[in-house]
Amino acid sequence: MTDFHLQNMRTGETDKLPPERTLIGSADHATVLVEGGPYLAALAVRYPTGWAVFGLSDDPSVTYNRHPLGTGQRVTPKKGDLLTVGGERFTLLTPRSGSQEEPAADRPACFAYIRNPDGMEECRAVDHDLLFGRLPACHVQLADSRLSRLAALLAAHDGAWYVHNLSKKPLGRNRKPVGTYARVEDGDELLIGPLVVRLEIRGGTAEKAVLPTAANSSDSTVNLRRPLPKAGPAVNGTEFGESTDDGSGRADQAPTTDLGALRANAQQLERWLQHQKPPAAEPKTGLGGWLGAQRDKLRRFWLDTPETTSARGLRAAGRLDDAFAVLERAIRARPDGPELLRELYRLYEAAGLFDLCYRPLRHIEKLAEARGTPDPWVLETLARLCERLSPDRASMADRAIDYWNKLEAATGTSYHRQRADVMARRALREGGYANAAEDD
Repeated sequence: MTDFHLQNMRTGETDKLPPERTLIGSADHATVLVEGGPYLAALAVRYPTGWAVFGLSDDPSVTYNRHPLGTGQRVTPKKGDLLTVGGERFTLLTPRSGSQEEPAADRPACFAYIRNPDGMEECRAVDHDLLFGRLPACHVQLADSRLSRLAALLAAHDGAWYVHNLSKKPLGRNRKPVGTYARVEDGDELLIGPLVVRLEIRGGTAEKAVLPTAANSSDSTVNLRRPLPKAGPAVNGTEFGESTDDGSGRADQAPTTDLGALRANAQQLERWLQHQKPPAAEPKTGLGGWLGAQRDKLRRFWLDTPETTSARGLRAAGRLDDAFAVLERAIRARPDGPELLRELYRLYEAAGLFDLCYRPLRHIEKLAEARGTPDPWVLETLARLCERLSPDRASMADRAIDYWNKLEAATGTSYHRQRADVMARRALREGGYANAAEDD
């Protein structure tokens, strides 16, 4: 099979591309280092049936044959192709003549069940290569320091699916480390930072439009490997559960959101939500206590609803107003749904309305308190949010310390360092300690 070399047209330096993984960018673990370019601009890999080059950045300075090479976009390299990254230009060379056939365009149907650290699970029908990481350009993005900026790429090639490790940290496949890349099969489980990803891969093209059903699950308690919910009422032309992704790896561009109007509507919902009381505590004994315990087990998983699925898709497409309209209507009808409140928090975070993030998280905490089961995720998220808000609202520093204390009591893990950091930053900022936290 043909080997490729990458020649820097400015310096004349030539590097042979390692077949398992060639990372091009400014990251210190990049194979081809480009100063001043994106963290990682591109990945080149040689599969058993040929080479492929993937774009890893939304930076417009990354082009392939003078065309933008976007996030998750792939090309089949050929001799003489031109790759531009920042101010550097590279050309592809081969030591001997050779040709490479285009890989088969057909790909097996793939469904990814992605479990977040907070227990939320979402199902994705993977109809294009999927990039995982902390950067906003990633298709699966999570602002968690345990996840690398660009962590992994799930890609199809010539009728098979592969997972690529893009970071210095190993990722897991069925509890075994993946150094560069590995082929994945139906039923494989991937560990990508704090994310657990279960894969279902089907060989026939006729099955592509069919999501797995609950009858396929062997779990009699709760079906965690579930399909996306069925479509519900339409919202501005987009149905619940309808994807806004066209398969190119980029969501449709939407008009600019009116953040002023969004903030005003969000403040009205916040005032309404502040006066909502959590449901009465379930009885602890008898049949009612047993039924309450079973419901609590299900609630811990925060199963997706049609509204959260729709809102997530609208948010990914930049239609924040529509996403908020879906969530507001659903929350006013069912204020005891933690999955709806979590999605509202994610929406505020995406819009940069951090001062409004507190109320949905606080209500999730109240729901957990009513069940008698502390929620470590929401306690930690509240602690970090209060730290973030403390420079503008001094009382939030005390709340952050209170939440670190609650998290320590709930988990048995010491958070002394986090409390000390909050107090030190407050002392540097104010020359002392703030007053007691204001009433909720």
